[in-house]
Amino acid sequence: MRTVNYFRVIAIWLLITLSYHSPLEAQERLITAGGSITEIIAALGVQDQLVGVDMSSTYPETIKQLPQIGYWKQLNIEGILSLKPTLLITWQDAEPKRIFEQLTQANVKVLRLQRLPMSLTLLKQNIQLIGEALNQPLAATQLIDNINQQLAKMQQFIASYHTRPKVLFLFNLSGAIQVAGKNTVAESIITLAGGTNMAKHENYKNYSAEALITINPDVIIVTAQALAAIGGTDKLAAIPGLIHTSAWQNKRIIAIDQALILGMGPRIGEAVTQLLHGFYPQPAQ
Repeated sequence: MRTVNYFRVIAIWLLITLSYHSPLEAQERLITAGGSITEIIAALGVQDQLVGVDMSSTYPETIKQLPQIGYWKQLNIEGILSLKPTLLITWQDAEPKRIFEQLTQANVKVLRLQRLPMSLTLLKQNIQLIGEALNQPLAATQLIDNINQQLAKMQQFIASYHTRPKVLFLFNLSGAIQVAGKNTVAESIITLAGGTNMAKHENYKNYSAEALITINPDVIIVTAQALAAIGGTDKLAAIPGLIHTSAWQNKRIIAIDQALILGMGPRIGEAVTQLLHGFYPQPAQ
């Protein structure tokens, strides 16, 4: 009986020791500055470690209840330190640059992630890095696998079509119209959804009526937020040249949440699905 009790004591001692040293028990006080970064945190199931976010973090809805630290391009050291974080995760090109030295001096860990060029490969890399930083490597791997499976199914569907729609993504509808070109999240998502981005310039560029008419896109994409701001789809007719495009005449205007089309995040499958349904509304023959 004494032998049994002895081994029971040893087993309990080992359990307590292993639990005490387990990295999963080390909860961070986490601040994220970057909407896609915050979405990754939520997708990994560690949203409860968040104590603050930046203005670009809008999903999931519960995120909006957290204290805000401003915008990732205008970080404020006082606002960050007031939340007593142990870790800040943001983009490499976050500003001001001096804030990172200040955080190091305050014993706050910083993980700076590559933001450009925005691509599916980079998204997966950042998911892995965040998973490692938060001791969630398995959750990160599972999230990446889910994304791969979602996109693989869509690629099979797209392959059943022999033509690709000509597409433009219009931004800033209330002023000078800007169009997304190469090396933008919008182009990456358009391509994944089986469309051809007709804008061949880099990044974003203002377009004239003549440019819109000349390109004559089959499909035009706008953000739901921008469309609401101008008063709905009918108001797009005021954009010079737009009513002369095939997209307008065939009523092929897609409105999508700006967080999906402007941020390469874990909801990439949802973004591609929405565009795909607009690109290929009819079943394949």
